[in-house]
Amino acid sequence: MPAAIPIPADEQERLERLRRYRILDTLPNEAFDRITRLASRLLKVPIAVVSFVDEDRQWFKSKIGLEAVETPREVSFCAHAICSDDVLVVADARYDPRFAENPLVTGDPRIRFYAGAPLRSPDGHNMGALCIVDQTPRAFSEEDRVLLHDLAQIVIDEMELHALAQREQQARDRLFDAIEALPDGFVYYDADDRLEMCNQRYREIYAESAHLMVPGTPFEEVIRGGVANGQYPAAAGNEEAWIRNRLQLHRATPGPLEQELPNGRWIRIVERRTGDGGLVGFRTDITELKEREFALRRLATTDPLTGAMNRRLFLDAGDRELRRARRYEAPLSIILLDVDFFKRINDGFGHAAGDRVLRRLVEEANATLREHDLVCRYGGEEFAVLFPETDEVAAEIAAERLRSAIEALEVATEKGIVRTTISIGGTQIDVHNDSLESALSRADTALYAAKAAGRNRVQFQRANFAPLEAAL
Repeated sequence: MPAAIPIPADEQERLERLRRYRILDTLPNEAFDRITRLASRLLKVPIAVVSFVDEDRQWFKSKIGLEAVETPREVSFCAHAICSDDVLVVADARYDPRFAENPLVTGDPRIRFYAGAPLRSPDGHNMGALCIVDQTPRAFSEEDRVLLHDLAQIVIDEMELHALAQREQQARDRLFDAIEALPDGFVYYDADDRLEMCNQRYREIYAESAHLMVPGTPFEEVIRGGVANGQYPAAAGNEEAWIRNRLQLHRATPGPLEQELPNGRWIRIVERRTGDGGLVGFRTDITELKEREFALRRLATTDPLTGAMNRRLFLDAGDRELRRARRYEAPLSIILLDVDFFKRINDGFGHAAGDRVLRRLVEEANATLREHDLVCRYGGEEFAVLFPETDEVAAEIAAERLRSAIEALEVATEKGIVRTTISIGGTQIDVHNDSLESALSRADTALYAAKAAGRNRVQFQRANFAPLEAAL
């Protein structure tokens, strides 16, 4: 019977190292094949193998001159070699008590000579052996021993390279898994501003340009493709200027940016440069935050009953329009209007009916007037309208059109149909001498004149325009 197979003192650690290197499962044979061919030719033997041993068997990860792919551990020569600190040499196995009755000696492949250099990992664990075998006894010189030891070290180096590549791949896999698990969009562009990687969430956010997100695609190409596909609503009608601005911001990597996407979605963009000049970017969906922001802004700037501008926003916007008109010598007009006998509506039909009348009045004003005319609920049943780039004649025509539309309006309420009229007072603003307040005061005087004249009418009061030279 073969001699008892020795068990290395570090057997568990050695086996753990085998599993960690995944040698028995995944290590390719090509690199080892070159080494076994060299061992066979240089040492002039018919058989050369790279062998690893676990609890039960030895595997030949590379072999020259041998048909078997594994043997039981109890007949393995390599199981003895891995317990050695140096090359194990058996000059004639028939006369070595450890192997004389070994079936690999008494039967095929009829081993006579064996030399095995242990494959020792850098942390000191012998995991297998590089072995050469002959079917005739032979001597093994010190030079041969050194050569086999050096070849075994090359095997170890290949194992380490494989382990490093495997650990690198595992690290990349973990990184990619972590990036894919992010709730935010992630993207990385290299130092040449070409796409290196992005996660699925990033592609979902930029769905209209996701097909362009292929590694190697320049950032500008992705942006231009997105603009062409309607990815960025803010770019519509101003595409080239928007692209130039976006590229400039991309290069400058300022603080967080907010970007509108189709379907009313919003994202926050945060980008940072890496040490090698690349760019890491995150995209966070802030649609819900923006909706709350817009809602708060509407509450702060619009009348909650009618949706018209509130007085504060109107005065701020009016001052801006006045400065713009003064700069560009553009005409500017303003009107105040009041619902005639509004108290009678509240008393006769109820306050809910009065509220409905006010809402319908604003709806009709928005439908009748231009989109850039500013409609404001100035107070109670009183409203103001500012007409940019509009002189007195055009403003009076617009006011009359609105008055006529309200006169024809029928508002359905629980107590019946309500019909009403409005009185309007207006003026053209002297952009070089008026303030908004003085123009509103003059419009208010005209409004009272319209009421005094019988209501349901438009009354304009002229400003005393001073010559431009005097204003300057």
